[in-house]
Amino acid sequence: MAVLLQGVYSCIDDKGNYSYIDKETLFPVTISGFEDTTVVMRTVLNIDPVLNNMDDTSRYIHLWYALPTNVAGYTPKRDTLSLERKLSFTVTYETGAYKLVYELRDPKLDIYTYKDVRLTVQSDLGAGWYILKEENGETDIDYVTEEGVLKENLLASSGQERLKGKPVKMYYQSSRYSVDVENPDGTVTRLSNQRAFHVLSDQDMRTFNADNMGVFYDYEHYFYETPEVCRPQNFGAGGSYYYYAINAGKLHSLYTMSANNGKLGYARPGMYELHSDMLLSMNAAMVFDKTTSTFYNSSAAGTAMDVFGNAPAGSVSSTEMDTDLICLLTKKLAETSTGYALMKNKNKDEYYLFNISHTMAGYPFTSVDTVPSNCEILAAEVRGASIYASAIYYAKSKGDGDVLKVYKDSREEIRESELISFPGEKIAYIENIESLWGVTPAYNRLLILTNSSAGWKLYLYDTVGQTPELEETPVLVYSGRGKAGYAILR
Repeated sequence: MAVLLQGVYSCIDDKGNYSYIDKETLFPVTISGFEDTTVVMRTVLNIDPVLNNMDDTSRYIHLWYALPTNVAGYTPKRDTLSLERKLSFTVTYETGAYKLVYELRDPKLDIYTYKDVRLTVQSDLGAGWYILKEENGETDIDYVTEEGVLKENLLASSGQERLKGKPVKMYYQSSRYSVDVENPDGTVTRLSNQRAFHVLSDQDMRTFNADNMGVFYDYEHYFYETPEVCRPQNFGAGGSYYYYAINAGKLHSLYTMSANNGKLGYARPGMYELHSDMLLSMNAAMVFDKTTSTFYNSSAAGTAMDVFGNAPAGSVSSTEMDTDLICLLTKKLAETSTGYALMKNKNKDEYYLFNISHTMAGYPFTSVDTVPSNCEILAAEVRGASIYASAIYYAKSKGDGDVLKVYKDSREEIRESELISFPGEKIAYIENIESLWGVTPAYNRLLILTNSSAGWKLYLYDTVGQTPELEETPVLVYSGRGKAGYAILR
């Protein structure tokens, strides 16, 4: 016992055989020169840290890394940014809060010091023009801000893969989009009331987070049941709750008033093949089946396609028509939308223009007129209806470029006239747009998207009142690289 007690006391009283060094002496280097910071996506974050009391700079190892701060209980994943003293990092993170860490290590002593700050990433996407364009057989998006600043290739610059194929359609959903996100442990979290871009090429379709271009759903997960054939043709909305898509001739929809996960529903049943055009009202989609030459109506809240009401006496039936649809154009989207159906007789060289008033029920055609077979609008590849005038704009090749022409829905002998010439440019898209309610000053303008060897151009022309005529000088002109196919104003 005496021997044991002697041993215990000797341990307690033992000052040890070690030399203790304070941390300032062992690692005198201090880090400063940067604090909590906010950055905008797709910009470059440059930081040159201030290192004091550093004698031999070659002795140390540098490490920059970041990790998200809001991970809902899951272990955050560290992302190494640089092994150099100075940080130069192109921000591709999603919007949110992150911890940014700079670590300085002495490998000889195997010790290190560090400094961490809060990094807040903000979206650089907002109001402006979004141009869907093709380069090298792939589709990407250019963005022009309200100030006229061009930001190219949003997908590639966000670290996303471009869509294969040519541009088809793009739609911005400003709210009410839901998406299911799988967590690391296999559970699923539903994000609600998101902003989304629906983007279609002729070989792919995806939904993206409209704040940062992160992928919500790729084609394989876009539907409750993924269609075997991927041939996206159209996407649109008839209101805040009714969304429609046509893929490989089949109609799909999404109804957002009730709980949902943002996926498109099963294709409407039946043996049919739809034309790619749709005419939407606030709660229904008007589509045309090429198999039966029949117009159908369908609501996103339903599961079927219905024929329209009986035609009045002496009118043309909308079912089993003796005509093929050339194009279905929207004039004005509303509770009762208006538009045109340009059609060709199956048995003879005769063409018709149907005026349409589209609602959830009832007969859709308000008038029918024969279009002279020598009219150039019949062979046009690009068309767009006027919102207020009884007219359709279209592109006509002339020399090395295109001219914008207008067909007037009238009984006059001469119905077509030339408006604007675009030497060396081919018109890719035409749309008549107007200002939203409450926007001042109000406007009514024609959007024209062209392509040339130099790239794409977006023109915006004021209309002359509610006529189809245009002011000679465009309100604005933007340009970029690639071959554009579609444009939207967000």
